[in-house]
Amino acid sequence: MEVKANVLGREGNELTMEIVAAAADLEQAIAVTLRKAAKEVKIPGFRPGKVPAKLLEGYIGEQALLEEALDEMLQGLYVEAVRQADIFPVDHPHIEVLNLKRGEEVKLSVKVTVKPEVTLGQYKGIEVAKELYVPTEEDIDQEIKHMQERIARIIDLPEGSAVESGDTAIIDFEGFVDGVAFEGGKAEKYSLTIGSNTFIPGFEDQLIGVKTGEAVDVNVTFPEDYHSEDLAGKAALFKVFVHEARRRDLPPVDDDFVKDMREDCDTVAELREKLREELNEKAEQAALQTAQNKALEQVVANAQMDIPAIMIDDKLEQMLQEFEGQLQYQGLTLEKFFQLTKSTRAEWCAAQKDRAEEAVKQDLVLEAIVKAEDIQAEEADIDKQMQEIADSYGKPLEEIKATFANSDRLRFFEYNIKMLKAIELINENAVIS
Repeated sequence: MEVKANVLGREGNELTMEIVAAAADLEQAIAVTLRKAAKEVKIPGFRPGKVPAKLLEGYIGEQALLEEALDEMLQGLYVEAVRQADIFPVDHPHIEVLNLKRGEEVKLSVKVTVKPEVTLGQYKGIEVAKELYVPTEEDIDQEIKHMQERIARIIDLPEGSAVESGDTAIIDFEGFVDGVAFEGGKAEKYSLTIGSNTFIPGFEDQLIGVKTGEAVDVNVTFPEDYHSEDLAGKAALFKVFVHEARRRDLPPVDDDFVKDMREDCDTVAELREKLREELNEKAEQAALQTAQNKALEQVVANAQMDIPAIMIDDKLEQMLQEFEGQLQYQGLTLEKFFQLTKSTRAEWCAAQKDRAEEAVKQDLVLEAIVKAEDIQAEEADIDKQMQEIADSYGKPLEEIKATFANSDRLRFFEYNIKMLKAIELINENAVIS
């Protein structure tokens, strides 16, 4: 297709261009349109697909034929014009037909919103302070406790044992508001881990010290934002009976425990020192990552741009789809989430709008750095990403490369690599103290 694109001007983020296509391309599109029409149009005396072209043209009408032919060629015209003009539209174009006649060039005027021009500020030599957390003895104790819990036995407590935080209590309960039992407030032989905070605030705390085989009244108040409007903010009484309780029997922390858990330690002292080193290393990595995030935030803040509203709306839609996917893993739908939280899609989007705008800004700034620094995605970079995919699927690299060759996924790989290199450039040039 012979296409010429001429950018006429730009006002803010709205760009105007003229697109010209050859008369021969219009004739080709007319021929395609007629072939399609021949299969669908029924004219007495002719079998489907056998209607003469001249008769079809008269049946359809010249203007309608021209408009249908333009529709046939429009997407290809627009895509090629966008490529020639080297622009990135972010919204649907508004197209005006300037000339559409047989034997003449097709001329269109197009107005479209494009990505904004970004004026970069300082992005090298950004100064940020690293805030390092120093692990404490309590942190080490907590790590050791996690190790104990991984191999702990679960034991049934003898009848008459007092429930402690961390125990799992098997209970019957029934809830009342103003002396009347409410729907959903009753269960038998329910397994509740004390301290898990899965029940109404204050409920689990009141079971601490209660002995198995005993009954107790638990008084709580439902949160103001509770998902049931009938119960939100209401005081409630739960009648609870504790059948039994189970407890994690933690192994003693001695040298034998250490040898069972770690191959690189023989004593408790060695374990504590090794854990201290590991926690310090994690803290150092976390502090560095936080500092690098701050450097990127500063680079974005230093840049200037006027973001089209449609880009923020599109980012919000993408974020909402990702959130919906996360909910599905929890067995929830968006509709159910909004019901439980007494919110709406519009309220969710309003709450996330600033985050969406910041994400758009970050992408635009990184893209501008890629352009300013002429950052490229090398074949080795792409092969590395594809090798990871090949390894995960247990397939040869060449098979994965063939699958993604000339696809949008390949361009997505290239885009991500360039963006990551832009972040690396910021990090490498940042002054982190």
